Amino acid sequence: MFGKALTFTRMGLNCDMVEAEVDIKNGLPAIFMAGLLSQEVKESKERIRPAIQNSGFEFPVKKITINLSPAEISKTGTHYDLSIAMAILSATGVIDSTDGCIFFGELNLSGEIKWVRGIFPMVIEALKKGYNKIFIPYDNLSEIEFINLDKIIPVKTLNETADIIINNNYDTSHITTARSKMLTSRKVGNYSDIMEQRHLIDAFTIAASGGHHMIIVGPPGSGKTMAASRLPSIMPDLTSEEFMEINKIYSVAAENLNGSINKIRPFRNPHNSASSRAVIGGGAKILPGEVSLAHKGVLFLDEFLEFHSDSLQSLRTIIENKEVYISLRNGCAIYPADFLLVAACNPCACGFYGTKSGTCICTKNEIKKYRKKLNNPLVDRIDLQVKVDRLNYQELINGEKNVTSESIKAKVIKCYDIQQKRYRNEKFKLNSAITPDKISQYCIMEKGGNKTLEKFMEDNLLTARSCHKILKISRTIADLRENEIISVNDINKAVSLRFLDTEVV
Repeated sequence: MFGKALTFTRMGLNCDMVEAEVDIKNGLPAIFMAGLLSQEVKESKERIRPAIQNSGFEFPVKKITINLSPAEISKTGTHYDLSIAMAILSATGVIDSTDGCIFFGELNLSGEIKWVRGIFPMVIEALKKGYNKIFIPYDNLSEIEFINLDKIIPVKTLNETADIIINNNYDTSHITTARSKMLTSRKVGNYSDIMEQRHLIDAFTIAASGGHHMIIVGPPGSGKTMAASRLPSIMPDLTSEEFMEINKIYSVAAENLNGSINKIRPFRNPHNSASSRAVIGGGAKILPGEVSLAHKGVLFLDEFLEFHSDSLQSLRTIIENKEVYISLRNGCAIYPADFLLVAACNPCACGFYGTKSGTCICTKNEIKKYRKKLNNPLVDRIDLQVKVDRLNYQELINGEKNVTSESIKAKVIKCYDIQQKRYRNEKFKLNSAITPDKISQYCIMEKGGNKTLEKFMEDNLLTARSCHKILKISRTIADLRENEIISVNDINKAVSLRFLDTEVV
């Protein structure tokens, strides 16, 4: 007796089809499994037998061979249970055929179908391949309710699954009623909540408009975290494609995306004590880290210099590649990691060097040692360098509020559209990504601009990389003015947003 059923396997976000084959022959009762299986997949035979029996079906007391094909692809996870069980029911004649069906789900001993991790990318792949009956655990429904549900069949038990296939009597009307409840947006703060700090808000506007990474240096209580947390409120809304891609990542990470984020971009704020695995990704289950959870959004690293050095070293490569590669014994998992980095730190160990809000108690050597950390390869790849201070009493009480996030966002979107149109034939789409060979083509300065930039470079002994960053920032500032020509004022403003280039300790 032979039966089969289809499912998928997942490595990172890449999914491959798997065929669960079952062969039942006379012989000593035993279950043999093959197909490059992880421990949790091998354990499935201990779940499937009682699940079938407790669902009212007869389990064959014979020699059973289960093969998950293709054998060369590693199989991990517990979502294979349902496909193996359906293949057994097909082999024993309980159901006629599983043609056109895909099965995902873990079985418990009573035959209930349990939630499984990372189902969304596999469901999307099944839909792409044209399958019209995709069985998923009912508990996973919230992950996919925003897509077309016509081909999705959420089930709670093995018995229910078999009944649907035997009688072809599934009704989808009851699963659409809760759909609108899932499509809610996360609320974020508004820049109108922040008093003064216009230099900082301008920097965030430029960062959001041109995709420029940013570092903020200032004492405790200067508003670094408050301002950074509002950055998603001025960024362009997620496109449908971006939202789908992010949802795949959050499904694998087992985090709820639908209830917290819809059009608003992700904002991730890991603690500085987080391990490299938590920040970058990896582990036994090959999970995405904070850099991937911040994909198409903001990664905020507060007390950035206190993060583990291996995390910061890895970030340098990730920023350039916009992907995370996690090497494994049986392959390589790849997660996207295209985020806007906002790092924040104190100006010195005590937090008050060069500020008006407190007295620095650090020695000169301690200050030099601390500031030397800022001259690392990662900071060298950050465009915007902004210095902030605490507000005094008068600024706090009588200071003017900033413009609303909505008005800033309108400018950002207009600037964003200008770039999309300008770079429509290029591989890059934002000013921050202009390649060195294209700088002269897209960063055209008015008369006097070259001399201004040349003098600044010579006075501060800047590298070519720093010069290019100033030009990219200037390009974004000009775009915010809706002007193709970069002015001297644009260059001067860009220079003011690179304070680490000029500050002497």
